[in-house]
Amino acid sequence: MIPWWGWLLIWLVLVLALVAMLAVFALRLFRKFLGLLDDLADLTDETGILAEVEPAPPSPTAVLAVLADVRDIRDREKARLAHRQQRRDARRERRMSRAFVIGSVDVTRTEWPADWYARRRARLGKP
Repeated sequence: MIPWWGWLLIWLVLVLALVAMLAVFALRLFRKFLGLLDDLADLTDETGILAEVEPAPPSPTAVLAVLADVRDIRDREKARLAHRQQRRDARRERRMSRAFVIGSVDVTRTEWPADWYARRRARLGKP
C-alpha cells in the first residue's frame, strides 16, 4: 500500500507535467501567432503597393446580337475567322521552318563519338 504522501507526490508530478506540457503548447502557439502577424504585415505592404497601381480600364460591355445589325455581326465573325486562320498559318510556317532545319542535316558527314561505334560493334558481336 502506498502512503498518503506517495499519492501526493504522484499527483504533484502529474500536475507539474500537465502544466509544463500546456506551457510548451502555449509557447508554440504564441510563436505561430507572431509568425502570422509578420505574414500579415508583409501582406498589407504588398496590398499597399497594389493600391497605388491604376485600375484596369473597364471591359467593353457586351452587345446583344439580337439588337445588333446583321452586317456588323457578319463582319465581326469574318474578322474573327480571318484572325484564327492567320494564327494557324503562322504556326504552320514556324513548324515547317523547324522541320526544314531538322531535315537539312546531312547525317553521312556527321562525326559521331567513338564510343557509339564501339557499342554497336559490341552489340553485333564484332571486335
